[in-house]
Amino acid sequence: MIVCYHRSSSLGTLEFCEQKYFLQYNLSLKDKQNKKALMGTVTHKVMQTLGDKKVAMIKGLDVVDDEETGNTLTFEQCDDLKLLNDIAFDYYSNAFPELDMTDADRRKCLSWAEKAVAYQDGMFDPRNQNVHSTELFFDIEIDKPWAKYKYLVGDEVIEGNLSIKGTVDLIIDNGNNYYEILDYKTGKRINWATGEEKTYEKLQKDTQLLLYYYALKNTIPNAEFSVSIYYINDGGVFSMVFDDDDYKAAENILRKKFEYIRDKEHPKLLSPMNKHWKCQKLCKFSSPYKDGADKSICQFLSEETKKHGVSKVVEKYGDVSKLSAYGDGGGRLADDEKKDEK
Repeated sequence: MIVCYHRSSSLGTLEFCEQKYFLQYNLSLKDKQNKKALMGTVTHKVMQTLGDKKVAMIKGLDVVDDEETGNTLTFEQCDDLKLLNDIAFDYYSNAFPELDMTDADRRKCLSWAEKAVAYQDGMFDPRNQNVHSTELFFDIEIDKPWAKYKYLVGDEVIEGNLSIKGTVDLIIDNGNNYYEILDYKTGKRINWATGEEKTYEKLQKDTQLLLYYYALKNTIPNAEFSVSIYYINDGGVFSMVFDDDDYKAAENILRKKFEYIRDKEHPKLLSPMNKHWKCQKLCKFSSPYKDGADKSICQFLSEETKKHGVSKVVEKYGDVSKLSAYGDGGGRLADDEKKDEK
């Protein structure tokens, strides 16, 4: 397969199903949106706005400008959790009307935000922290010989060095060049690929948390970081302190994942017949690749890959311009392509 970057969600998808990784991160096909995930996004937005208020205060500003939703909020409005929840809920539910978000969902999102700020007497309420930044995006190229890649897709040569990309929910400045990374989770404290509970011991070796640590150590090399993951509805805050050995372990994980993906010619399917409940409930690609077809998108493109190879399938069905882009969606197995396949 082709791999130009790692992000926590892409590595999570790889662990979940190699074929899903190929479809999303090589072909740029867009998976379906999940209601619970979107509800989590609403709560993230509320927490971000609270953090943005604190940043604005530190900078001596009087309002918070939210470019995403197009709102300008006073500090008094930023303290109104119901208002923030309504703004975020309306914005995201309007963006995904097919999910049919309900008033009950709206109230549930608000209850999550209220629970998050009340935890341990407001210890993890962003307004009570010295916030360095919210939703910090990073894009770091790994300048090591092992990280070089070169692919030929059609007549186009794609080459460069592996990068790591992502967005950190909140970074807290604790003084003395010491920062805390805080990541919010509204779902269960489990590994969705394996079903195993994420214990403290497992979180200490968690790929996402190590990736965040590795990224921030490369961004601010002389700083020290702790990494906290906040399971709002399943256990509270788990904090990890990493060191130089963990930095090396993180780089080793990134290298092994890179080499594994790069050398994989035929991605494995979670279920060859797409009968697994995760295929049916959590993945759009188990649906027919064209009207009336017996084969799913997943099966059809798996057979195409076995016949023609990764590069040919990416050339025909993917979007080469998005191979190194942050995100997924936009591949060419869309409605007009499906019609051509009939």
